[in-house]
Amino acid sequence: MEQALTLDLSGHEMRALCALVEKERTTPDQYPLSTNALRSACNQKTSRDPVLELSETEVDEAVKSLRQRGLARSQKPTGSRSWKHRHVITEVLPLSDAELAVIAVLGLRGEQTAGELRQRGERLHAFESVEDVDSTLADLAQREIPLVRNVGRDPGQSQDRWAHCLGDSATPASQSAQRALAAEFGALHDAGFFAMPNPWDRGSARMMEALGAKALATTSAGFGRAIGKDDQEVERDELVAHVRDLTSFISVPLNVDSERLFPEAPGGISRTVEMLAEAGASGVSIEDYNPATTSIDPMSAATDAVAEAVEACARFDIVLTARAENHLYGRDDLDDTIARLISYRDAGAGCLYAPGPTDIGEIELIVSETASPVNVLAFPHGPSNAELAAVGVRRTSSGSIVYNAAAKAAKDATRAFLDSDASAPERADG
Repeated sequence: MEQALTLDLSGHEMRALCALVEKERTTPDQYPLSTNALRSACNQKTSRDPVLELSETEVDEAVKSLRQRGLARSQKPTGSRSWKHRHVITEVLPLSDAELAVIAVLGLRGEQTAGELRQRGERLHAFESVEDVDSTLADLAQREIPLVRNVGRDPGQSQDRWAHCLGDSATPASQSAQRALAAEFGALHDAGFFAMPNPWDRGSARMMEALGAKALATTSAGFGRAIGKDDQEVERDELVAHVRDLTSFISVPLNVDSERLFPEAPGGISRTVEMLAEAGASGVSIEDYNPATTSIDPMSAATDAVAEAVEACARFDIVLTARAENHLYGRDDLDDTIARLISYRDAGAGCLYAPGPTDIGEIELIVSETASPVNVLAFPHGPSNAELAAVGVRRTSSGSIVYNAAAKAAKDATRAFLDSDASAPERADG
């Protein structure tokens, strides 16, 4: 039954549902609510963000949709001319009093810190401490289908902010933050060369940001291996959850190594872009290699896919990187690679990427022929950042190199530990 709640509740539906939850607790003598009373609850000038002006028709439509989703019921009491409405969310999804209070307050007032939730939700549930709120948020975030997510801290704040996951339009602040970071990411491509390392988890992301990275990018191979899979084996929901986790933890733009943008998944490329944007992505990429056929897509089909991704990315101001994968799969045809990149550029891609070439002359030719921002994959014996910048490359990424180095070091250390009959190291944490 949790799956139903991953559907996108509209802002009106979320407001009506959470108003019913609130009034059940705060004005039980007047509950269930008539349509007029529910409209007043939805349109309150206090304890609401944003303040709405819903019509009676809009409230009726919201309640009807909630009934269809199994989240509300309506009945007309004997002798009454008015329908009365009540929520039944706890029949659909097991929620403790504390969890229900958190969801309701987030739904009524948008993103908040644990301290704000404790203060603003005291009439719905009396939390003993901020730590109790933190614990409740953690439980909701760690469900198989998360009901809340950490959206990071605002400047000057000491606590993370949280948002519910029940609907897109109910969290305008997080959408605004996503667009701001996406704009920042786009501006980096206009400002000159920058290096973009690829983390695979929170720890690596924190380390890379602390070292001064202006933007980060996921690595499909690194993340896949970190969760016991491999490149091109990560499922869409796993990638979206990974992106949401990283963007809740970092303050710089995040580009997503999103492979083919899952064209076979429900909603295809457009829905994948939407999901990644909702998770906080500032950029996404699309590849022209198809693992199902173990071949590079025909240029026309690949260009059509890029065009679809461009249209979806434009709705969220996301930078789209179009990738020509020839050189990673044994097709060292530079002319075809350049022709593909030009076709992807003409379809609207904001950045072009042909992973593989390490010859500085070939890289310079790609840059000059495409006349667009170009990303280059770093290799241990490839050109330096200074050399890449000198020929007009706009950005470089590390791909899975850092993950592979970390994994090798861990493997070597583990092997040494297992093979050693010595006592414990002089110092070890944990």
